[in-house]
Amino acid sequence: MGFDPRTGQRTGARQPSRGVVTSNVDTLLAENDALRREVRRLRLLLQEQQMDRAQHDRTVTGGGNHGITAEQVERWGLALARHPRWQELRIGPPGGLRGLVEDRRRRSWNPQLSLEQELERRAPGLGVELAEALRGPHSRVRWAVRAAFALHGVRAAEWLSDAPLRLVDDLLRLIPRPRSSGTRTENHSQGQHSQSQRASQAGSTSDPRRAALHLLGLEPGASTAAIKRAYRRLAKAHHPDLGGDAEAFHRLDAAYRLLIG
Repeated sequence: MGFDPRTGQRTGARQPSRGVVTSNVDTLLAENDALRREVRRLRLLLQEQQMDRAQHDRTVTGGGNHGITAEQVERWGLALARHPRWQELRIGPPGGLRGLVEDRRRRSWNPQLSLEQELERRAPGLGVELAEALRGPHSRVRWAVRAAFALHGVRAAEWLSDAPLRLVDDLLRLIPRPRSSGTRTENHSQGQHSQSQRASQAGSTSDPRRAALHLLGLEPGASTAAIKRAYRRLAKAHHPDLGGDAEAFHRLDAAYRLLIG
């Protein structure tokens, strides 16, 4: 071991190879970052495959855990069609049930998502089941069911099963009636509407229990449990403390007391 005057250092001494060490560390860090990115990519890919697989399984089996099937839609349709003004519901466009669904899509959730996609986001499996159950040609029943889910979301099945008549009332109220092209037709339509109102009022006067059931969206012969379920659901929507209409809530409460008492 000696002294090298050219470098000012002892000859034979082991000097740290700073450039080599730095290069190795940088390479290891870069490789580590690349591995992390690859792991994240594989995890996302696995999640997508799992979601696709679950959706495929639900499609093949005809439903998941929500009980929305073509047979159930048919039963809902029979219940909805018992409403005396069922035939007044138009499919559209313009307006009609399709217009109502489109309006709710623009106002109530991400407009880039369809109704089925939004339901799938809220309750996995529901959107896929609904899409499969409604597969087929356009019909008033299918679009009424779509409109029900657009209005009430994941609770629509409860409304369709427990209060189909009340649901039709809501759809008729939310969908504007088409204007007649002629005065004679319009007067005739208004005359028929007035007659139906008078008949409804007469029926309500002669049978207050039937009128109370209709207010709750139920049919004659509804069980006490169905009356209580309908009342609880509607009370939440009309209670003044929750932003509802006080007069509507009082009518609802009076109808409930009449039926239960």
